[in-house]
Amino acid sequence: MSEQASKSGPSRRELLFGAAGVGAAGLGLAALSGAGFPRAAQAQTVNELQLQTVAGLVAGSAIEKVVSHEHLYVDFFGPTDPAYMNVNWSDAAGASANRLLELKGQGVNLFVDWGCLGVGRNVLLLRDVGGRSGVHVVCPTGIYKELIPPVFIGMPIDKIAERFVEELTRGCDATMIRAGFVKCAVSDDGPTATETMIHRAAAMAAKATGATIALHCPYYATVQRVIATLKGEGVELTRFVWGHAQPSTVDQHKAVAAEGATIQYDAISAHSDPFFNGPIDDASMLDRLEAMAKAGFDKQVLVSADGSTYVNPQKWQYDRIATYVHGYFAPQLEARLGAALANQILRDNVIHAFRKPDAAS
Repeated sequence: MSEQASKSGPSRRELLFGAAGVGAAGLGLAALSGAGFPRAAQAQTVNELQLQTVAGLVAGSAIEKVVSHEHLYVDFFGPTDPAYMNVNWSDAAGASANRLLELKGQGVNLFVDWGCLGVGRNVLLLRDVGGRSGVHVVCPTGIYKELIPPVFIGMPIDKIAERFVEELTRGCDATMIRAGFVKCAVSDDGPTATETMIHRAAAMAAKATGATIALHCPYYATVQRVIATLKGEGVELTRFVWGHAQPSTVDQHKAVAAEGATIQYDAISAHSDPFFNGPIDDASMLDRLEAMAKAGFDKQVLVSADGSTYVNPQKWQYDRIATYVHGYFAPQLEARLGAALANQILRDNVIHAFRKPDAAS
């Protein structure tokens, strides 16, 4: 197929996580690559790093507790369906603000929302409820699987990449609200040709800006194919997060971490996992984290619930909740690995993995 965005998409059963349209004209990759943006000097500590939130830059030193892979609003209809994002936004905002206030009561003040284009991302909602609750919110650019927003259909790869760059460096959806990382996803047996096109655009944008790429992908064989694409575009895996990794083996996690990647375990708090059929019990997650730490990858692991607060349609709401991370899992992690290492995994590693793109000023 041609290297342009298509109208095709997966079934609703394959969907997961956030989107909306994008804003003004792209910047042009040529202006942002090479000498266009000098890379930021490496900070000495996590507290010296900065995060690009929907309300502006925040220093790592201001961060208390974190949830590293969650969603406030998710839309499973897909951007070409008339029902897409057609909800009572007062209800969605109220539910989202209440969830953030619950987290704030646990001491959480950083929420990394993985909802990208194609599944309901709404940056104005995120800024509003983040401001109301006092919780910093980081959101991504990028497109979920083959859920191409209409504005991208027929767009060549370099132009898609320019849109991603614009969202990272200028703002999303005709606002000045910047994305803090790039999120993309892949079908279980993919990638499809359209997904590879999106992955290439994500890689081009990440290379141009120094942004992190976070990937939705449960299976090792599939993630290897995506990694090959990213490497082909010059991406270094030190700015790559493999999300939903838990269905793969620990040895496979170690192999990817050995290349510099960060490994994300999620779905804790779930009673079942119809999406990936992976382990969800706390003991399995603790075993994985301990094994990775003992192998020397203690700075390259994350863990979260991947819960969604408000889902459209509501019948597809699934049983994970962000408050479980610090309400129930964190004490178990501290008992298993000690307070210092638990804090590193739950806080420091997240700040490092999602630190602001180098090109963001």
